[in-house]
Amino acid sequence: MFDRFTYKQKNYGLLVLFVLMIMVSYKRSFSLTLSALSEIERLETQKREVVHAQSDLESLQIQLIQLNRNIGKADLDPDKVQQEILRTIAWYSEEHEVMLEQLEATHNFETVDFNIFSNLVSVKGTFNGILELAYYVENSFDYARLVNVSIYKKQNPITKKTNLYGKLLFQHYRQK
Repeated sequence: MFDRFTYKQKNYGLLVLFVLMIMVSYKRSFSLTLSALSEIERLETQKREVVHAQSDLESLQIQLIQLNRNIGKADLDPDKVQQEILRTIAWYSEEHEVMLEQLEATHNFETVDFNIFSNLVSVKGTFNGILELAYYVENSFDYARLVNVSIYKKQNPITKKTNLYGKLLFQHYRQK
């Protein structure tokens, strides 16, 4: 049967058969193997992400604790924070040259995720006393953060005496 074909025709036939065999083997085994390899690679990547997810979660929890420490305790009642500010300043003023002058009402600023509460306190005293109070509150007060201190002097028109004042701005937040 193959005797009637020339060598050139036989070679072309073998070439066509070879190309067909390559196409069939690619379709049947090579493409499946390549897709399985890509799927294995994708799953290995997901596995690495899952392994790192626990450490990322722990890192985020540590960052949240640090943020709470920096900003102040979250989810506290603004009246409780204001009372703690008063209590701390009153306690501090018993031993130092600082006196509570004025406490303004709590200011509330609302955002999408949380509320920011601000308390402004005016104290009267010496320069060192006001600075020591600011240092003490900044390092030891956990209910809110001291975000601004402004020191100014004001003359009493009756006694013609100049007094030194300090305004302390505290802020804390509450998540919605």
